[in-house]
Amino acid sequence: MAKIETKVDVTGMIDAMVDYRVGQTNMKSATKELQETTGLPVEVCEVLLKEMRRHNVTQIRGYSNEPERLRKGKKGKSNEAVR
Repeated sequence: MAKIETKVDVTGMIDAMVDYRVGQTNMKSATKELQETTGLPVEVCEVLLKEMRRHNVTQIRGYSNEPERLRKGKKGKSNEAVR
């Protein structure tokens, strides 16, 4: 088993990834922050972020092209389309 002499603070990495995931930062800003906190190459940071799913997609047009059965499941939730 390997011994780690120094403690690594990963909170900056987690914060950068969570902020990107929920849509608080864009790809460029999140990549820069992730690179600064971890020391990883920029290309690696971009790949890490691109592979994550984002949870900030909402309906902003006021209508939805999805089937009625799916619209019923969103009734009363934040991602409900307003008609």
